[in-house]
Amino acid sequence: MVDIVRELGFTKPTPVQERCIPGALAGESLLAVAPTGTGKTLVYLLPVWNSLPAKHRNLILVPTRELGYQVSQMLQAIDPASRIGTVLCLGGHDIDSQRKSLKNEWHTLIATPGRLLDIMARETLLLRSIKLLVLDEFDRLIELGFEEQIAAILAEVPVQRQTLLFSATGTESALERLPLGVLKHYKIEQAKSAPLTECFYLLKSNRKKNDLLLELLKETKNQVIVFVNNREKANHLNGLLRLRGFSSDALHGDRLQRDRAVAFQDFKDGRFQILVATDLAGRGLDIPQADLVVNFDLPRTFRDYVHRSGRTARRSRPGTCLSYAGPDDYLTLRNLEKGFEDPLPYHPDYAQYDRWLDAAKRVHQAKVVVEKRTQFIRKEQGLKT
Repeated sequence: MVDIVRELGFTKPTPVQERCIPGALAGESLLAVAPTGTGKTLVYLLPVWNSLPAKHRNLILVPTRELGYQVSQMLQAIDPASRIGTVLCLGGHDIDSQRKSLKNEWHTLIATPGRLLDIMARETLLLRSIKLLVLDEFDRLIELGFEEQIAAILAEVPVQRQTLLFSATGTESALERLPLGVLKHYKIEQAKSAPLTECFYLLKSNRKKNDLLLELLKETKNQVIVFVNNREKANHLNGLLRLRGFSSDALHGDRLQRDRAVAFQDFKDGRFQILVATDLAGRGLDIPQADLVVNFDLPRTFRDYVHRSGRTARRSRPGTCLSYAGPDDYLTLRNLEKGFEDPLPYHPDYAQYDRWLDAAKRVHQAKVVVEKRTQFIRKEQGLKT
């Protein structure tokens, strides 16, 4: 088993692996919170692999389709024979073919909650033989509004089972209303497996973001993930980069599933250099070759920042995370500041904090005035929000 860990890129077990793998293999139910890039997926895939061939059935719930693909690929990396008997039930694919696969012998079901419930409506006894249940990125599952769906799934899974939960930023409050049974809690306060360089830019104009990004990309030959906050921005920025001669693609929830899958896999395989993505790519995805993450738009929360920056500095390979704060990021930057123990690391050429803060506060106050005026007009005219 140590050889498997090494083959997957870990020169030795990380603290979360060292502390949790023995209990997981022994059938212990647990919740583990540990930094990104520290090999949490391997903690639950080893018990899955240990159960093969088909001693019992396993269910792995994930928040995104891309994470589902990755978990499947990693299980096959541990044991190529596991491909036979692993079923992916993810949105965006033909549901009838997925149901057909479940008619055959299977040992591991990797699913997103919505698609799994669609299948369960027609296959009522599907989960009756599950012995191992995994919730990967459990806090994200709750944040995305899957709480009721997960509760419905739990109601169909045998009470006598092993339950494993994992996240990098999870909190117990996210699970208060779910019947998960007794879980042993592990919170691993370990350093990342590789050094992460972080830097924030305080910008007077959002237009400066384009100039900084283009200048930066001309100087790097490595893979880059550029995060934005919406699909329209992802498409626009991807188009701009392609016009400037860069090899790039976009990943967001508005693309057809086959296009999402191709973009994710091609970037992972190094077929293009720059992935412009929404937070769809911010959770769990393991792309060790991505040496640089750029927050073209600031993440809305410190938790999202942790997950975005966690896409680099993985498996002992150093990484860099750069964040651009525009004049309309007053509240967002203040929220991020609260999450950092030390002052934010600013770029020396873009670090005039007091001046930026005054200007950003004025922009914020002007927005508040406009919003209040808009709400007043809507109310007076009887318009819905």
